[in-house]
Formats: sequence, C-alpha cells, structure tokens
Amino acid sequence: MAQGLLNLEELRHEKGRRDVVYWGERHYYIEETERPIVLERHQKAVLRYALRRNAEGRLPYSTILWSQPKKSGKTAIAGMVGRWAAETWGRFGEILCVGNDAKQAQERAYKAARTSIELHPEYRPNTQTLPERWHVLTKDSTCLATGTAMRAIATDYKGEAGANPILVIWTELWGFTHTADLRFWAEMAPSPTRPDSIQWIETYAGYEGESELLYGLYETAVKDGRQLTAGELGDLGAFAEAPNEDSLVPCYVNDRARTFAYWDEGIQARRMPWQTGEAGKRYYAAEAGRQTESQMDRLHGNLWVSAESSFIPIEWWDAAIAPADPLAPGDKTPLVLALDAGVTGDCFGLIGLTRDPAQTDPPGLIIRMVHKWVPPPGGALDFDGPERMVRDLCARYNVIEVAYDVYQLHHFATRLQNEGVAWFRSYSQEEERMRGDKGLYDLIAHRRIKHD
Repeated sequence: MAQGLLNLEELRHEKGRRDVVYWGERHYYIEETERPIVLERHQKAVLRYALRRNAEGRLPYSTILWSQPKKSGKTAIAGMVGRWAAETWGRFGEILCVGNDAKQAQERAYKAARTSIELHPEYRPNTQTLPERWHVLTKDSTCLATGTAMRAIATDYKGEAGANPILVIWTELWGFTHTADLRFWAEMAPSPTRPDSIQWIETYAGYEGESELLYGLYETAVKDGRQLTAGELGDLGAFAEAPNEDSLVPCYVNDRARTFAYWDEGIQARRMPWQTGEAGKRYYAAEAGRQTESQMDRLHGNLWVSAESSFIPIEWWDAAIAPADPLAPGDKTPLVLALDAGVTGDCFGLIGLTRDPAQTDPPGLIIRMVHKWVPPPGGALDFDGPERMVRDLCARYNVIEVAYDVYQLHHFATRLQNEGVAWFRSYSQEEERMRGDKGLYDLIAHRRIKHD
C-alpha cells in the first residue's frame, strides 16, 4: 500500500469516529436481541445531525438534550453515545454517568454501556474484559484502547470537584432539584480546554415550578431556539409528520448557546415499534390503569405538568373527612410513619397512617397524624424538631415502619435505625414514587382513606 493511504481498518475507524450511527450498528450490543443495535430512522437522523463534525473536526454543540416519552430507547442511546465517545474521541478522557443517587447512576446509561460490552461474543466474564478494548466493573470501566474511563456517580459535588470530563451523561434531569444538584451541574460544565467536551441529557419532562434546571435548558433550546425543518435535518420522512423540506421536526437549536434539543412530545412521539399498533394499545391501557392522568401526560406524552396542579378534585378530599377515634399512647395498632424533607426552600413533612378497622375488604387507611416543619426565610431547616417527633411517636406507639426519601434523610434514618428507634425503609423518587402516587389517587377516588 502506498505511503499515506489508509488501510481498510483505518478507514472504518475514521468513519466510526465521525458517524455514531455507523459505529453503533456495528459495535453496540443491546440486551433485547444480544446483537448490535438497529436504530430507527428518526434516531439515525437526529444522532447524525446532533453529533456531526464540522470542517475542523469539532462537534457543534456542547449541550445535547434528548427528551422523549418513557420506553423510547433514550437510555440505550445515551449508553451508546458514551461508549462511542470512549472509543473514538481520543486518549485518556473521562466520561461520567450521573444519576440522582448511586443506584440510578449505575442502572441507566452506564449499565446500558457496560451490558453492551458484556454481550460482545469475545467478552471474557472471568476477567471482566473485552480483550484489548475494555475492562468493566460495577461502577467504572476503562477503554483499554484509549485509556478513557467511564464512571457512574451520584451528585456528590465535593467528591467530583476538579473533574475535567469529555462527556457527562445526565439521567432524568427533571429530578435534579436540590441545591447540591445545581452546584454539581455547574461544576460539570463542558471544558473549554478539550476539543470534545459535551453534556448529554436524557430525560422526560418534569414539573413546572420544580424541575427548574431542566426547564431552563428547555427554555434555552425549545422556547428561545429555532425549530429545524426536515430539510435541515437531512432526511425527509424520518418523522412521519414531516414529509416535506419545510416540514417542522421536533428538533431545536440555539447556536448562540451551543445547545441542541430533540424534544418529542404528545401521542405522535410514541415512535418505537412497541409503542404503536396493538402492542402499544395494550401497553398504554395498562399504564393508564396504574398512573394518574398527570403522570400519563408526563411519562408517556413527555409533557410538562404543574407541580401545583390538582392531584385530585378537592371535593374528593373533602368527602374523605371522617374523624376517627384517636390512638391512645401504648395502643398496639400498627402505625406507619412516612417522612420527606428538603433543607432550603422546602419543608419537612411527617404523616402517620394505620389500617381502618371498619373497612377491611378492600382494606382502607386512616391518617392519624400530620406534621410540617418549614425552614426560616433564607435559612436551612433544623432537623432537631422532626427527630424529636419521630423518637416520641416511636416510643408511644407501635410504629412498625418509617418510610423515607433517601436523598436528604439517609444519615438521619440510618442513625435512628442503628439506635433501635424503629425500622426505616427508603423509597425512590421514580418508580416507587409513581406507584405510591397512583395508589394514593385510587384510595382517595374510591373513598378508602379517611382524615379529619
């Protein structure tokens, strides 16, 4: 071969470096088929536009927002982009997969990337390696060919200060609402010293007035940006509703902010094969039976919903008023406490519930106690008051469980459980929260819960 000419393998590598679709459909294995991913037409078009390189070989956007309804494959796409970056963006980089907590960080984009390696026919489970290409672990993996590390982390601002990643993948940014989340986001801003450094956000819509970080990005890209046409995207028909050059597609750019968004919403955003036809009808019918109307809009329509919107008609709640005999100290009736807390700008809430002895089939509940603590203006909440209340209730009543939001209350709950105050059980703000919301909705709708 003449000097200066690329061999076939080098040509393939260069094409894979410039084209994530070409690379993904050859190297990125998925769990459903145990074969390389086969991307849908709209996915290919959006990926190629968002990650195309200019004449200097640079990526045009530093922030890419990929937002679709649930079960649209956005986590698989994020994991694919992570692996592609690790293998083709140069040497000794760092890729961070960020979640609200360690479990979410490990089980979303990072897990998708790790699983794609483990499914490769040449993967060796005994050494956890794909020879000469990857060494994989539960929380971090290393691309042996480039030296680039991929890690799953939670929003520990202090622990990651000074990081200089080439790619940060954010999972479900709608849930990043605390002060520590905002600080961590600021610390993980794209690096101006690296030729490739971007943040990739895979999420569905959030709550107006609550998911402020995500809503700010939505405003930058969708509200203040420019919506692309099918002609600009480069593939007429990639979106069924956009067959012509001037047809609008659900992609937005804000060149000044170097931000791109694929924000797909409404029923027409259900584009994957399992979201359409009879299979789709069965799936969404089942979901409608377990989600509230508001959650159906947000999760399966990718629509913003108000955090202050009515969870139920107030008349339903008023109809549940039915004063019950108070529990006397020492009463052996099993009592469950639930805790939720913020530190600044939010309150600490406690609620206590028991079974309703007058309603057993189907079972009903009685709200026995409710307490609320509010932080002072501009200050932080003192947990001493809630702690005294929890200790007092556990001493006076038969508290069989204290359920709590792990984000702000992990140390609080762990300490009290270690002291033998009660048994504490954490719950997540995702699937468990959604099941709980639906369960409460049904209890109120069917008048199986009482309060005074």
